[in-house]
Amino acid sequence: MKKILIIDDEKNIQLSLASILDDEGYQTFFAATGEEGIEKVKNIKPDAVFLDIWLPGIDGLETLGKIMAIDPLQIIIVISGHGSISTAVRAVKEGAYDFMEKPLGLDKVTLVLKRGLEYRKVLEENERLRSQLEESSHLEKKKIAREDSDDYDFDMIDTSYFKKQKTVKKSNIFYGLGLHSGIKTGMVIKPLPPGKGIRFENISEPGYIPARIEYLDTSSYATSISRNNLEAKTIEHFMATLHAAGITNLAIKINKEVPIVDGSAVKFCEFIKKTGVVIQDSLVPEIIIDRTLIIGKEKRDESYIKIEPHDTFSIRYTTIYPEPLGRSTYEFEMNSFDDFEREIAPARTYGFVDELSKLSQMGLAEGGRVNNFIMIDNGKIINTKLRFKEELARHKILDIIGDFYLLGHPIRGKITAQKTGHTENTRLVHLIKETYT
Repeated sequence: MKKILIIDDEKNIQLSLASILDDEGYQTFFAATGEEGIEKVKNIKPDAVFLDIWLPGIDGLETLGKIMAIDPLQIIIVISGHGSISTAVRAVKEGAYDFMEKPLGLDKVTLVLKRGLEYRKVLEENERLRSQLEESSHLEKKKIAREDSDDYDFDMIDTSYFKKQKTVKKSNIFYGLGLHSGIKTGMVIKPLPPGKGIRFENISEPGYIPARIEYLDTSSYATSISRNNLEAKTIEHFMATLHAAGITNLAIKINKEVPIVDGSAVKFCEFIKKTGVVIQDSLVPEIIIDRTLIIGKEKRDESYIKIEPHDTFSIRYTTIYPEPLGRSTYEFEMNSFDDFEREIAPARTYGFVDELSKLSQMGLAEGGRVNNFIMIDNGKIINTKLRFKEELARHKILDIIGDFYLLGHPIRGKITAQKTGHTENTRLVHLIKETYT
């Protein structure tokens, strides 16, 4: 029977949580202060801890740090009746697995706890593998590390053919501004066990949205998904980064919109590399394109996107705008994360001055700034210098990589596109899903 420690000075919270957990077959223990909770962690060695932020004596965040020092693998779920993004950020940085706001619902409590205990199994298995590595010789350790360790070497793994499922090594936090909402937002990522997929959660709402084409909400100016009362907006750049890194299982908690940062995916690449990636012991199936599928008409100046058989996942994109921008083409083959980070991730979002008033009337692009948006007027870029000659085409490729990961599988096929955007991308994704899944 799993042991769960509840550290909260409110008796009614202790009793309500205990009633939920007892019904689910857990053994519950209580502590009313941080000091008492720390002693019980030492004595009973719980499998997970529910920890209130506001405690008499040492507060919840200090208690969190002391518990993690005792047991670095401990699953700590922080709870608070006065939650905020900054509090959640601090808790995650200190090592918390998740953050929940009071009142605590039955479904949310049991779901988060179940995921946390599954994640603890992953951590314990990684520790077991690490111990085995330390006992082996240097050469053997190097060989095993390439195949089984939780250290992810982006130069060493071919991400165009996913061999095994992957998640991140630990929970982590990312700050930023929402492009279309214009509000400060944050993003908390958490590991998930094999087979769970990529899913988005909202900070204060229960439930999740699978990052799948079935939940597409809109794709005109950005890719967004929704389910019931939940929504996740502007997800394409982060999804592209996950696609390139081969991450297949991940929980992403946001305040409705993924941060835009500088309009590219560079910071997301740095974030994933800093967080680390775990290779999981489950295979991931890919979609192998064996026929040509097309949206639009394949003519010189027409808008179209097609996919056809190919040995790897590659994309060729052509932008066509009035001079001096003119016609620009770039081709990218997804052979490694390094290639993506170097060639595609730096390409920024762009838009046109004459569209800004329209976007504003739609309640969009409120977070557009001179440092996160390439602004074009009368065929000229007016607020920055291009990072690449073909930066606009490369950014369209970034969007395609993100949008096509809504299939939930890696793809083997060649995409050729011209004068298209999110709408055409997702139409082709729908067509691929109907054809192959």
